[in-house]
Parts: sequence; structure tokens; C-alpha cells
Amino acid sequence: MSYQKFCYWVDLEGLRKLKTSFEEKGIELEDEARIPCRVLRASREVTYLAPPAWYGFCRRRTSWYWESDKVTKYLIVSNTPFNHLEIGNPILISESSFKPDRLPSPEEIAPLTRSQEFQKRKPKAWENVEPIEKDFYQTWFERHHIKEPFDFDKIFTIHSANHANFLDPKYFMTLDGLTVPYSIADSTHVCSSCLEFFNILGSQWMIKYVTPCIGAVMFAHLPKDQYLEIKVQ
Repeated sequence: MSYQKFCYWVDLEGLRKLKTSFEEKGIELEDEARIPCRVLRASREVTYLAPPAWYGFCRRRTSWYWESDKVTKYLIVSNTPFNHLEIGNPILISESSFKPDRLPSPEEIAPLTRSQEFQKRKPKAWENVEPIEKDFYQTWFERHHIKEPFDFDKIFTIHSANHANFLDPKYFMTLDGLTVPYSIADSTHVCSSCLEFFNILGSQWMIKYVTPCIGAVMFAHLPKDQYLEIKVQ
């Protein structure tokens, strides 16, 4: 079966309802406490994230959660839908063969970060990058023999521009009259793709195409450099 994940944002009462349903079947609902994207592993049947998880391993990168309309909500991610429970419609993440017609050139990337929507929405913590995080990215570059000089400032600009493109799209396709934004770089150059996977960013778009970031490749075992389709059901 091809890769699929059904994602639900619920309040505490919704989480209790789901836990009760699983307990009646003798199934324990697994909790992911530190790395949000790990819930996307195909091997995990159903997992949930409590709010503190967004202050875990990726706390700076996932700080957007605390400034979003999802704050205080719980995220449930499953390999199958919960059609029998009244907990809202899911976000469906699935495999895709999508490839964009073009990606922005280096000269076109920086202007994306000047978007008023991006500047208004970005958390204060977003730009507080600690040295250990820069070391992490450099290690990744060296391990995978990336054929370019390591320049974290350049990488960080792409991280910001990529999020900006889901807030105020400049690079998108049109599908049946819908605006469909997509990631503007490969896995090596995007960051915190969980924000787009789970509609913390870009929730206004019915469909998005998202490239897994380095973390999602490492911790969720998602395919490097391949777009996944994010669709609101």
C-alpha cells in the first residue's frame, strides 16, 4: 500500500474521545514527546502529539506552532482514517509524483522573505539560531557530500523563504482554479517541513506539495527530495 497519513487537530476532549475508543479495543495510543515529525513514520500505526512536543528537539524551528491557530491543540496522526468518530476532517498526507516546473533562482529567494505576511507571522524565536544547530547542518552537508560550500546564512534564508512561500505564495501551480503552493528547495535546504505537513503554515490552501526537511528524512524516514501531497479532506 502506498504511503498515507491521516492527521487530526483536536482539543483535549477530542483526544479523550479517541483514547476511550482505542482503550475499548485494547490498543494503547502512543505519545511522541520530543520530535513532531516522528509521528509520520510509516511503522507507527497511530500516534499523538501534545503541545509540549513543539518545544522539544526542534523548539526554535517549530516555534511557529505557538503563534498559530493550532496552539494548545493536540495532533493525532494515523495510518487509517477515523470516520466513525466525530473529530473533524483529516489532513491527508500521501505520496506524489509532483515536480514543479521551476524553482526560484538564488536571486529570487531572498525577496520572498520580505513578504509582509511572513514578517508579521514569524515568531521571535525563529531567528535565534544557536551554534549547535549550525553544526548540525554542517555535519549533514559533509556526510552527504553536498556539492557547494557550506553557508548557513544562505541556508537560513532559504528556510525562511520556503515558509514564506506557503504564507504568501509566489511559486505555485493552479489546479482546478485552486492555488497550490510548493516547497522551493530540496530536502537539504528546507526546514521544519512538519509545519506545512500539519497545516500550521499554509492551512488556507486545500492542496500543497511539500518536500521533507532533513529532520523528516532522518527521524520520520520520509523520502529525500520527493514531494508529498498535503490535502484537506
